[in-house]
Amino acid sequence: MKRHGFEPASLVMGLVLLGLAAVFLLDAAGGWDPSRPLTVALAAGGLACAAVTSVISRLVRRRQRGDTGPAA
Repeated sequence: MKRHGFEPASLVMGLVLLGLAAVFLLDAAGGWDPSRPLTVALAAGGLACAAVTSVISRLVRRRQRGDTGPAA
């Protein structure tokens, strides 16, 4: 397998998706109703956290490379 760099946004997104999977498993077991507004807020918040993590990691990597121009 080809080695690749660590992507923190992928980790955050994976954890968000695992959390959503847990919500739907609880729904199947009768322990949680995914139509609650809290579920939508948690999903949206998780997506926002992944987006912020992606932007921060891109800025950090760009600064480490010494780029000052626009991102490609």
